[in-house]
Amino acid sequence: MVVLGGEAIVAEGLAKLYPGGVWGVRGVSFTSGYGELVTLLGPNGSGKTTTINMLATLIKPTSGRALVGGFDVVREAWSVRRIVAVMPQDGRPDLNWTPMEAVKWYLVARGFSVATADREARVWLERLGLWDVRGRSGWELSGGQRKRVLAAMVLATGAPVLFLDEPTSDVDVEGKYSIWSSIREAVREGRSVLYTTHDMREAERIADRVVMVKEGRVVAVGAPGRLIESLPFNYKMVVSGNASCSSRTALVELGGTRILYFKGRSEALACLAEMEGVTATVEPVSLEDAYIYHTILGGGVG
Repeated sequence: MVVLGGEAIVAEGLAKLYPGGVWGVRGVSFTSGYGELVTLLGPNGSGKTTTINMLATLIKPTSGRALVGGFDVVREAWSVRRIVAVMPQDGRPDLNWTPMEAVKWYLVARGFSVATADREARVWLERLGLWDVRGRSGWELSGGQRKRVLAAMVLATGAPVLFLDEPTSDVDVEGKYSIWSSIREAVREGRSVLYTTHDMREAERIADRVVMVKEGRVVAVGAPGRLIESLPFNYKMVVSGNASCSSRTALVELGGTRILYFKGRSEALACLAEMEGVTATVEPVSLEDAYIYHTILGGGVG
């Protein structure tokens, strides 16, 4: 596998205006290096998939500029396509093929020899826990197994830049861990991975860096730990109903649940002591709270 020099991904003010005046992305800027896993986080409709599709040359940006492996995604689209592999959000392998056939012949279609494709298919099917079902028809596989087959197809390419759009959705716990482990192995090989998810714990667990987007714009960038450390509060209390107290730093209401934020654990426990007949939990903040702070609270407290 050849790893190119410089930044793997450079996005500068990327924007996409769809017919009817709907903005998919309004100005996204970030970079990603080789040997790095960057996760895009944002609400539904915030522009994550549109960003990946522009970087993967599946759609053209309306404005802005992007380089993948040093190649311009508009002027040098074919050069970009030779060095990337994409796992689409709603993609699935051909169900008439077995996992072995799906991975092997996908690699042959990308230019691998049959012998090399056979070898790489075995490596990645084993890593993703699919070797025992390698000969089963795709129709016999569960939804999660089909998702892992698709991940094996993409990871086996050895492409220096990988775009993975919600690769673990509908995958069980065991399957998620095998996908995470395989993706981290690809990163250790020096590849660049751009990854979308709605699972904050997943992002906190596997991402080297997080790019948070809201309404098509980047609102925060940083390593998960740094984003958590930068919050103006350290603890939260999750309660149902209208419970509150004056010592809180911030409050968010989500689907009938209140999240109260506090600078310290003592303030949170003092608030809890004031409440009678209320079931609540007090715990340290996480990446989910950094996400709430930047995408719902707008980077402020109140």
